[in-house]
Amino acid sequence: MNDLAKIKFFPKRSLKAYDGMSVTADIWEMAHNEHRDDMRSHLLSMHKPGIICGLEIKANDPADHYVFISPGAAVDELGHVIIVDQTIAYDFGDEGAGSYKLLLGYAEHEKEISETKTKVMQHEYIIAARQTLPKQPVVELARVLISGKGSSIRDAKDPYQPKKDELDLRYRNDRPDILNRITVGVVTFPSDNDRVYDSWRVLIREMETMLRIKLVVELLPEIDDRINTYDMIYIGGAGGYDLNNTQISVLKAYYNSGKGLLLEGLDSEGGKVLRKFADSLKAVQADPEKVELFHRPFFFRVPPEQITANRLFCAEKLVFCNAPITSPWSGELNEELLHREEIRTNLEWGANLITYCAG
Repeated sequence: MNDLAKIKFFPKRSLKAYDGMSVTADIWEMAHNEHRDDMRSHLLSMHKPGIICGLEIKANDPADHYVFISPGAAVDELGHVIIVDQTIAYDFGDEGAGSYKLLLGYAEHEKEISETKTKVMQHEYIIAARQTLPKQPVVELARVLISGKGSSIRDAKDPYQPKKDELDLRYRNDRPDILNRITVGVVTFPSDNDRVYDSWRVLIREMETMLRIKLVVELLPEIDDRINTYDMIYIGGAGGYDLNNTQISVLKAYYNSGKGLLLEGLDSEGGKVLRKFADSLKAVQADPEKVELFHRPFFFRVPPEQITANRLFCAEKLVFCNAPITSPWSGELNEELLHREEIRTNLEWGANLITYCAG
Protein backbone atom coordinates (compact mmCIF):
# COMPACT_ATOMS: atom_id res chain seq x y z
CA MET A 1 0.00 0.00 0.00
CA ASN A 2 1.43 3.39 -0.99
CA ASP A 3 1.17 6.57 1.06
CA LEU A 4 -1.66 8.02 -1.02
CA ALA A 5 -3.75 4.88 -0.56
CA LYS A 6 -3.53 5.38 3.21
CA ILE A 7 -5.44 8.67 2.95
CA LYS A 8 -8.75 6.81 2.65
CA PHE A 9 -8.44 5.63 6.26
CA PHE A 10 -8.50 9.16 7.71
CA PRO A 11 -11.96 10.05 9.15
CA LYS A 12 -13.67 12.76 7.13
CA ARG A 13 -16.30 13.64 9.70
CA SER A 14 -16.86 13.52 13.47
CA LEU A 15 -20.01 13.31 15.52
CA LYS A 16 -21.39 16.65 16.78
CA ALA A 17 -23.07 16.20 20.17
CA TYR A 18 -25.92 18.36 21.47
CA ASP A 19 -28.04 18.44 24.59
CA GLY A 20 -30.95 16.04 24.49
CA MET A 21 -29.65 13.97 21.57
CA SER A 22 -30.73 10.36 21.48
CA VAL A 23 -27.77 8.00 21.81
CA THR A 24 -28.86 5.03 19.76
CA ALA A 25 -26.73 2.00 18.92
CA ASP A 26 -25.91 3.55 15.54
CA ILE A 27 -24.83 6.85 17.15
CA TRP A 28 -22.70 5.00 19.71
CA GLU A 29 -21.08 2.94 16.94
CA MET A 30 -20.39 6.06 14.86
CA ALA A 31 -18.70 7.81 17.79
CA HIS A 32 -16.42 4.90 18.56
CA ASN A 33 -15.63 4.10 14.92
CA GLU A 34 -14.26 7.62 14.55
CA HIS A 35 -11.61 6.88 17.18
CA ARG A 36 -10.86 3.47 15.70
CA ASP A 37 -10.36 5.01 12.26
CA ASP A 38 -8.14 7.69 13.78
CA MET A 39 -5.94 5.02 15.34
CA ARG A 40 -5.78 2.94 12.14
CA SER A 41 -4.85 5.97 10.03
CA HIS A 42 -2.17 6.93 12.55
CA LEU A 43 -0.66 3.44 12.56
CA LEU A 44 -0.56 3.27 8.77
CA SER A 45 0.66 6.81 8.04
CA MET A 46 3.05 7.46 10.92
CA HIS A 47 4.26 3.89 11.32
CA LYS A 48 4.16 0.86 9.02
CA PRO A 49 2.30 -2.42 8.73
CA GLY A 50 4.27 -5.32 10.14
CA ILE A 51 5.41 -6.82 13.40
CA ILE A 52 5.40 -4.48 16.40
CA CYS A 53 7.04 -6.83 18.89
CA GLY A 54 7.56 -10.53 19.57
CA LEU A 55 6.07 -13.12 17.18
CA GLU A 56 9.47 -14.76 16.93
CA ILE A 57 9.58 -18.08 15.08
CA LYS A 58 11.66 -21.01 16.31
CA ALA A 59 11.81 -24.59 15.10
CA ASN A 60 11.46 -27.38 17.62
CA ASP A 61 14.63 -28.92 19.08
CA PRO A 62 15.07 -31.72 18.18
CA ALA A 63 13.59 -30.80 14.81
CA ASP A 64 10.18 -32.12 13.76
CA HIS A 65 7.29 -30.57 11.80
CA TYR A 66 6.40 -28.06 14.56
CA VAL A 67 7.47 -24.45 14.88
CA PHE A 68 6.77 -22.18 17.83
CA ILE A 69 5.47 -18.61 17.61
CA SER A 70 6.09 -16.40 20.63
CA PRO A 71 3.50 -13.91 21.95
CA GLY A 72 3.55 -10.53 20.25
CA ALA A 73 1.68 -7.90 18.25
CA ALA A 74 1.45 -6.82 14.62
CA VAL A 75 -0.43 -4.36 12.40
CA ASP A 76 -1.90 -5.41 9.05
CA GLU A 77 -2.33 -3.21 5.97
CA LEU A 78 -5.80 -2.11 7.07
CA GLY A 79 -4.46 -0.85 10.40
CA HIS A 80 -5.87 -3.69 12.51
CA VAL A 81 -3.78 -4.47 15.60
CA ILE A 82 -3.35 -8.24 15.95
CA ILE A 83 -2.46 -9.59 19.38
CA VAL A 84 -1.11 -13.09 20.01
CA ASP A 85 -1.15 -13.49 23.79
CA GLN A 86 0.35 -16.96 24.15
CA THR A 87 2.98 -19.18 22.57
CA ILE A 88 1.55 -21.04 19.57
CA ALA A 89 2.78 -24.40 18.24
CA TYR A 90 2.14 -24.60 14.51
CA ASP A 91 2.17 -27.99 12.80
CA PHE A 92 3.52 -28.17 9.21
CA GLY A 93 3.02 -31.94 9.19
CA ASP A 94 0.05 -31.92 6.82
CA GLU A 95 1.71 -29.70 4.23
CA GLY A 96 3.10 -31.33 1.09
CA ALA A 97 6.21 -30.31 -0.81
CA GLY A 98 6.31 -26.67 -1.85
CA SER A 99 7.07 -23.12 -0.77
CA TYR A 100 4.90 -21.89 2.11
CA LYS A 101 4.35 -18.55 3.83
CA LEU A 102 3.39 -18.65 7.51
CA LEU A 103 0.83 -15.85 7.81
CA LEU A 104 -0.89 -14.01 10.65
CA GLY A 105 -4.33 -12.48 10.01
CA TYR A 106 -6.91 -10.44 11.91
CA ALA A 107 -10.37 -11.79 12.71
CA GLU A 108 -13.34 -10.70 14.79
CA HIS A 109 -16.74 -12.06 15.71
CA GLU A 110 -19.67 -11.05 17.84
CA LYS A 111 -19.82 -12.63 21.29
CA GLU A 112 -22.25 -12.38 24.18
CA ILE A 113 -21.05 -12.13 27.78
CA SER A 114 -23.34 -14.63 29.52
CA GLU A 115 -23.41 -12.88 32.92
CA THR A 116 -24.62 -9.51 31.62
CA LYS A 117 -25.99 -10.49 28.18
CA THR A 118 -23.77 -7.72 26.79
CA LYS A 119 -22.62 -8.23 23.23
CA VAL A 120 -18.99 -7.51 22.33
CA MET A 121 -16.81 -7.83 19.25
CA GLN A 122 -14.11 -10.37 20.05
CA HIS A 123 -10.80 -9.55 18.34
CA GLU A 124 -8.83 -12.65 17.37
CA TYR A 125 -6.05 -13.90 15.11
CA ILE A 126 -5.65 -16.57 12.47
CA ILE A 127 -2.35 -18.34 11.75
CA ALA A 128 -2.03 -20.41 8.60
CA ALA A 129 0.57 -21.58 6.07
CA ARG A 130 -0.30 -20.76 2.48
CA GLN A 131 1.48 -21.13 -0.84
CA THR A 132 -0.26 -18.01 -2.14
CA LEU A 133 -1.37 -14.83 -0.42
CA PRO A 134 -5.07 -14.54 0.44
CA LYS A 135 -7.17 -11.55 -0.60
CA GLN A 136 -7.47 -10.23 2.96
CA PRO A 137 -4.45 -8.44 4.48
CA VAL A 138 -1.98 -10.59 6.40
CA VAL A 139 1.37 -10.23 8.16
CA GLU A 140 4.13 -12.62 7.11
CA LEU A 141 5.92 -14.40 9.94
CA ALA A 142 8.21 -16.75 8.01
CA ARG A 143 8.69 -18.79 4.85
CA VAL A 144 9.83 -22.34 4.36
CA LEU A 145 10.52 -24.50 1.31
CA ILE A 146 9.26 -27.93 2.37
CA SER A 147 10.87 -30.90 0.67
CA GLY A 148 8.02 -33.33 1.43
CA LYS A 149 5.06 -34.07 3.67
CA GLY A 150 6.13 -34.54 7.29
CA SER A 151 9.57 -33.00 6.74
CA SER A 152 11.42 -31.77 9.81
CA ILE A 153 11.62 -27.97 9.96
CA ARG A 154 14.84 -26.41 11.29
CA ASP A 155 16.18 -22.98 12.08
CA ALA A 156 18.41 -21.73 9.26
CA LYS A 157 22.14 -22.24 9.72
CA ASP A 158 22.73 -19.26 7.43
CA PRO A 159 19.88 -16.76 7.90
CA TYR A 160 20.94 -14.92 4.72
CA GLN A 161 20.56 -18.06 2.59
CA PRO A 162 18.11 -20.59 4.09
CA LYS A 163 17.99 -24.06 2.56
CA LYS A 164 15.10 -26.48 2.09
CA ASP A 165 13.17 -27.22 5.30
CA GLU A 166 14.80 -24.25 7.05
CA LEU A 167 12.91 -21.22 8.33
CA ASP A 168 13.33 -18.20 6.07
CA LEU A 169 12.90 -14.97 8.08
CA ARG A 170 14.19 -12.57 5.42
CA TYR A 171 10.74 -11.37 4.35
CA ARG A 172 9.45 -10.56 7.85
CA ASN A 173 8.58 -6.92 8.30
CA ASP A 174 9.85 -6.68 11.89
CA ARG A 175 12.10 -3.63 11.53
CA PRO A 176 10.04 -0.40 11.51
CA ASP A 177 13.13 1.54 10.45
CA ILE A 178 13.56 -0.45 7.22
CA LEU A 179 12.50 1.74 4.30
CA ASN A 180 12.63 -0.72 1.44
CA ARG A 181 13.35 -4.32 0.45
CA ILE A 182 15.22 -5.28 -2.73
CA THR A 183 15.42 -8.86 -3.97
CA VAL A 184 18.51 -9.87 -5.95
CA GLY A 185 19.09 -13.04 -7.93
CA VAL A 186 22.81 -13.93 -8.06
CA VAL A 187 24.21 -16.11 -10.83
CA THR A 188 27.91 -16.91 -11.18
CA PHE A 189 29.93 -18.79 -13.77
CA PRO A 190 31.31 -21.10 -12.42
CA SER A 191 28.26 -21.65 -10.19
CA ASP A 192 30.27 -22.58 -7.07
CA ASN A 193 31.87 -19.17 -6.60
CA ASP A 194 31.52 -18.94 -2.81
CA ARG A 195 33.70 -15.83 -2.59
CA VAL A 196 31.12 -13.81 -4.52
CA TYR A 197 28.41 -14.82 -2.05
CA ASP A 198 30.66 -13.99 0.92
CA SER A 199 30.95 -10.46 -0.46
CA TRP A 200 27.19 -10.15 -0.92
CA ARG A 201 26.71 -11.19 2.72
CA VAL A 202 28.73 -8.16 3.80
CA LEU A 203 26.77 -5.80 1.56
CA ILE A 204 23.45 -7.19 2.89
CA ARG A 205 24.43 -6.23 6.43
CA GLU A 206 25.85 -2.86 5.48
CA MET A 207 22.87 -1.83 3.34
CA GLU A 208 20.63 -2.26 6.37
CA THR A 209 22.98 -0.13 8.47
CA MET A 210 23.77 2.58 5.91
CA LEU A 211 20.48 3.01 4.10
CA ARG A 212 17.89 0.97 6.01
CA ILE A 213 17.38 -1.15 2.89
CA LYS A 214 16.98 -4.90 3.29
CA LEU A 215 18.63 -6.95 0.56
CA VAL A 216 17.27 -10.44 0.00
CA VAL A 217 19.87 -12.30 -2.05
CA GLU A 218 19.16 -15.67 -3.66
CA LEU A 219 21.84 -17.83 -5.28
CA LEU A 220 20.50 -19.15 -8.59
CA PRO A 221 22.01 -22.19 -10.32
CA GLU A 222 21.02 -21.08 -13.79
CA ILE A 223 19.58 -18.27 -15.91
CA ASP A 224 15.97 -19.22 -16.60
CA ASP A 225 12.46 -17.89 -16.02
CA ARG A 226 13.02 -17.89 -12.24
CA ILE A 227 14.86 -14.60 -12.57
CA ASN A 228 11.57 -12.79 -13.25
CA THR A 229 10.64 -12.82 -9.55
CA TYR A 230 13.61 -10.60 -8.57
CA ASP A 231 14.04 -6.82 -8.59
CA MET A 232 17.48 -7.15 -10.18
CA ILE A 233 19.90 -9.82 -11.36
CA TYR A 234 23.65 -9.98 -10.77
CA ILE A 235 25.84 -12.10 -13.07
CA GLY A 236 29.50 -12.72 -12.29
CA GLY A 237 31.51 -14.47 -14.99
CA ALA A 238 34.93 -16.12 -14.86
CA GLY A 239 36.78 -18.50 -17.13
CA GLY A 240 35.67 -20.12 -20.35
CA TYR A 241 31.89 -20.10 -20.66
CA ASP A 242 29.32 -18.55 -22.92
CA LEU A 243 25.70 -17.43 -22.69
CA ASN A 244 23.54 -19.59 -24.93
CA ASN A 245 20.67 -18.22 -27.01
CA THR A 246 18.03 -19.24 -24.47
CA GLN A 247 19.83 -17.50 -21.63
CA ILE A 248 20.30 -14.36 -23.71
CA SER A 249 16.61 -14.32 -24.63
CA VAL A 250 15.55 -14.73 -21.00
CA LEU A 251 17.90 -11.93 -19.87
CA LYS A 252 16.80 -9.56 -22.62
CA ALA A 253 13.12 -10.16 -21.87
CA TYR A 254 13.81 -9.55 -18.18
CA TYR A 255 15.69 -6.32 -18.92
CA ASN A 256 13.10 -5.09 -21.42
CA SER A 257 10.42 -5.53 -18.74
CA GLY A 258 12.08 -2.65 -16.85
CA LYS A 259 14.25 -4.57 -14.39
CA GLY A 260 17.97 -4.11 -13.81
CA LEU A 261 21.16 -6.06 -14.48
CA LEU A 262 24.55 -5.86 -12.74
CA LEU A 263 27.30 -7.65 -14.69
CA GLU A 264 30.81 -8.26 -13.35
CA GLY A 265 33.74 -9.78 -15.19
CA LEU A 266 35.44 -11.85 -12.49
CA ASP A 267 38.39 -12.32 -14.82
CA SER A 268 39.34 -11.19 -18.33
CA GLU A 269 37.73 -14.19 -20.07
CA GLY A 270 34.49 -13.85 -18.15
CA GLY A 271 34.50 -10.13 -18.80
CA LYS A 272 34.61 -10.62 -22.58
CA VAL A 273 31.39 -12.64 -22.57
CA LEU A 274 29.50 -10.13 -20.41
CA ARG A 275 30.91 -7.17 -22.33
CA LYS A 276 29.51 -8.61 -25.55
CA PHE A 277 26.10 -9.01 -23.92
CA ALA A 278 26.22 -5.49 -22.44
CA ASP A 279 27.05 -4.10 -25.91
CA SER A 280 23.93 -5.79 -27.29
CA LEU A 281 21.92 -3.76 -24.76
CA LYS A 282 23.62 -0.54 -25.92
CA ALA A 283 25.76 -0.02 -22.82
CA VAL A 284 28.32 2.79 -23.21
CA GLN A 285 31.22 4.04 -21.13
CA ALA A 286 29.91 5.61 -17.94
CA ASP A 287 30.08 9.40 -17.72
CA PRO A 288 30.20 10.57 -14.06
CA GLU A 289 28.59 13.85 -15.07
CA LYS A 290 25.53 12.22 -16.64
CA VAL A 291 24.91 8.83 -15.04
CA GLU A 292 22.81 8.78 -11.87
CA LEU A 293 24.93 5.85 -10.66
CA PHE A 294 27.54 8.38 -9.47
CA HIS A 295 25.11 10.67 -7.68
CA ARG A 296 22.96 8.68 -5.26
CA PRO A 297 22.71 7.64 -2.56
CA PHE A 298 26.41 8.48 -2.24
CA PHE A 299 28.14 11.10 -4.38
CA PHE A 300 31.16 10.04 -6.47
CA ARG A 301 33.20 12.11 -8.89
CA VAL A 302 35.05 9.00 -10.06
CA PRO A 303 34.48 5.29 -9.32
CA PRO A 304 36.63 3.43 -6.75
CA GLU A 305 40.34 3.31 -7.56
CA GLN A 306 40.36 -0.16 -9.13
CA ILE A 307 37.68 0.78 -11.68
CA THR A 308 39.15 2.89 -14.47
CA ALA A 309 36.87 4.77 -16.83
CA ASN A 310 37.34 2.32 -19.71
CA ARG A 311 36.20 -0.65 -17.59
CA LEU A 312 32.77 0.64 -16.59
CA PHE A 313 29.77 0.67 -18.95
CA CYS A 314 26.17 1.68 -18.33
CA ALA A 315 22.73 1.76 -19.88
CA GLU A 316 19.47 2.48 -18.09
CA LYS A 317 19.34 0.16 -15.05
CA LEU A 318 22.32 -1.77 -16.45
CA VAL A 319 25.93 -1.76 -15.26
CA PHE A 320 28.80 -3.83 -16.66
CA CYS A 321 32.20 -3.67 -15.00
CA ASN A 322 35.31 -5.48 -16.15
CA ALA A 323 37.02 -4.81 -12.83
CA PRO A 324 36.42 -6.15 -9.30
CA ILE A 325 33.28 -4.78 -7.66
CA THR A 326 32.12 -7.52 -5.25
CA SER A 327 35.39 -8.75 -3.72
CA PRO A 328 36.25 -5.33 -2.17
CA TRP A 329 32.97 -5.47 -0.19
CA SER A 330 34.54 -8.20 1.93
CA GLY A 331 37.88 -6.39 2.17
CA GLU A 332 39.96 -8.03 -0.57
CA LEU A 333 41.25 -6.84 -3.92
CA ASN A 334 43.48 -9.04 -6.06
CA GLU A 335 44.37 -11.08 -2.94
CA GLU A 336 45.41 -7.92 -1.08
CA LEU A 337 43.64 -6.83 2.12
CA LEU A 338 42.05 -3.39 1.99
CA HIS A 339 42.05 -0.63 4.60
CA ARG A 340 38.80 0.36 6.25
CA GLU A 341 38.51 3.54 4.14
CA GLU A 342 38.85 1.51 0.93
CA ILE A 343 36.27 -1.04 2.10
CA ARG A 344 33.86 1.74 3.06
CA THR A 345 34.27 3.42 -0.34
CA ASN A 346 33.51 0.17 -2.15
CA LEU A 347 30.49 -0.61 0.03
CA GLU A 348 29.06 2.83 -0.70
CA TRP A 349 29.77 2.21 -4.39
CA GLY A 350 27.93 -1.11 -4.03
CA ALA A 351 24.94 0.72 -2.54
CA ASN A 352 24.94 3.02 -5.60
CA LEU A 353 25.06 0.01 -7.92
CA ILE A 354 22.08 -1.66 -6.21
CA THR A 355 20.07 1.58 -6.13
CA TYR A 356 20.78 2.24 -9.81
CA CYS A 357 19.98 -1.25 -11.07
CA ALA A 358 16.94 -1.88 -8.87
CA GLY A 359 15.58 1.69 -8.89
